[in-house]
Amino acid sequence: PLEELTPLRKPRSSENNRHIPVTAYSMTMGDHICLESGLEHDLLRRVDRDPEVRLIVAQPLRLSWPTNKAGSRSRRYHTPDLLTARGNGEVTVWDARSEDRIDEDFRATVELTRRACHDVGWRYELFTGLGNAERLNLIWLHGFRKRPPWADQFEDQLRAATTTAETTTAETTLGGLFALDDGTGRLISTVWHLIWRGVLAIDMAAPITKRTAVTVAKERANV
Repeated sequence: PLEELTPLRKPRSSENNRHIPVTAYSMTMGDHICLESGLEHDLLRRVDRDPEVRLIVAQPLRLSWPTNKAGSRSRRYHTPDLLTARGNGEVTVWDARSEDRIDEDFRATVELTRRACHDVGWRYELFTGLGNAERLNLIWLHGFRKRPPWADQFEDQLRAATTTAETTTAETTLGGLFALDDGTGRLISTVWHLIWRGVLAIDMAAPITKRTAVTVAKERANV
């Protein structure tokens, strides 16, 4: 059972280990997750805001296979970086590695891991990083992942304002939503939280400005 999966190891740094351990809080899990690098943290920020993801496990499993070298009985091992499970039953195993660290040996490991996942009906993804704008946007939104206590007061208003603009072909912008704030900043913080949750959608691959277009995410419009 997926819920029984636990990390196989706790990342540690040493003079012989290039990993830089990161402890990050996951809203999905309601607990801290120990990661091995900043790149894994970038991946966590992305999957943690996916409303369909219900489970995130770091270092979830270990694969092993024979080296196939003549006269050798040794085996190779690989521990993927992350596993996510969605509410529809879809399971994805992730490896996080930057392009400059992908060599032929690792490409072979990727292919073996992909086959192993396919054999049990899981997906496999290799995460190589985010564009600079998306990475900075996620870091910013990460500060608004906790729902403000006053969000209930403003969420319906923000949904209505955005939906009304869409039905009249007018464009809702961040600046337009911010203008609805009464000066306390509470509505503005709710806007950022709803974007983090995926209730309101923006182009995450572009720099965020007051002119950034905002829509109600289609899959969340009736939630």
